[in-house]
Amino acid sequence: MRIVQIFCLGLLVVPAWATAPQDEPIVKVVEKVRPAVVNIYTERIVEQQVVDPIDAYMNQFFGGGMARGNRILQTPVRNLGSGLIIRPDGYIVTNQHVASRADKLKIRVTLANGKDYEAKLLRDDDLQDLALIKVESPEPLPYLSLDRLSPNLLGQTVLVLGNPVGYESSVSAGILSAKDRTLTIGDLTMDGLLQTDAAINPGNSGGPLVDSEGDLVGLSSAKMSVAQNLPVESIGFAIPAERVKRFVEDAVAIVEGKKSPPPERSAAVVLKEKFGLELKDITPEESVRAGYAGRQGLLVLNVQKGSPAEAAAIQKGMLVVGLGSVPCRSLEELPRSVRQLKGGEDVKVSILGATRQGNFIALRSGAVVLKAR
Repeated sequence: MRIVQIFCLGLLVVPAWATAPQDEPIVKVVEKVRPAVVNIYTERIVEQQVVDPIDAYMNQFFGGGMARGNRILQTPVRNLGSGLIIRPDGYIVTNQHVASRADKLKIRVTLANGKDYEAKLLRDDDLQDLALIKVESPEPLPYLSLDRLSPNLLGQTVLVLGNPVGYESSVSAGILSAKDRTLTIGDLTMDGLLQTDAAINPGNSGGPLVDSEGDLVGLSSAKMSVAQNLPVESIGFAIPAERVKRFVEDAVAIVEGKKSPPPERSAAVVLKEKFGLELKDITPEESVRAGYAGRQGLLVLNVQKGSPAEAAAIQKGMLVVGLGSVPCRSLEELPRSVRQLKGGEDVKVSILGATRQGNFIALRSGAVVLKAR
């Protein structure tokens, strides 16, 4: 009997079920979704008054008299992000912090094919961190329909498309790691977020998160290391597609005149509703006349009967100088968290009171805890 030895060198066996790269599901999804993903570049001008150094010198040592006038320094502030075309007539959804409302705001949108457009901000919601912008195009634009959304199953494959750190039309892949996450960024707390290990970097904000069918999972919002200033990798967050769809439907209906815009829910309205406090900004002159020696704060105009503020003995004429750990300078500067107050939440309120005693004014300070109703 002869034994025949066969040596196979460098033999590559390709299984019959192997998929060619051009036919891979992820490649197909990218081909479908990428044309609807845009890169967004914004620029706004911030004006700052600059005191002439000679004026400052003359004022300090000679009491002024030779003022040449302060200069207004105009500084451009640029930002980049991503967005998703959701209708062929040019409507685009993105994050509010990408297309933030500002005077002299310029928004430039670049499509995947390289075409540039000027965009207009139509609606935004800073509590949801969503914005609707629009470009005018002579021909219909590629878009991703929101009629069919992803089921958002834990562990499913997800793709992130966008403009990370200026690298246009980038794609990263991962899985849907968790749902119903809560994230605090500055003075904004967002809940019900999706978590993914797909790479989300600065510039991805506002871009789509899609599944292996190309259906919308959510809108990229933040990365943990960016949000918390921590050395954390592979934890990114997205706004769920259902929330994005509701915002888009409402915003488009308002823009097209089919629905009236909701009344503005300002911090002043919420403080009155939740605590029974009617407040107003106080000027330095009013602060002096009221006995507060020019201190900043919010003047109590009225306290509603039976309200948490009345139960805490807050009175008309007092000055609210702090909410929680945040100083109160004006209603406009109150943190967004004020508008997110829910019934039953406790808030520490710091207060000043001024009492005239003959020719003197006695100031008393204190803090009370109010429970939102």
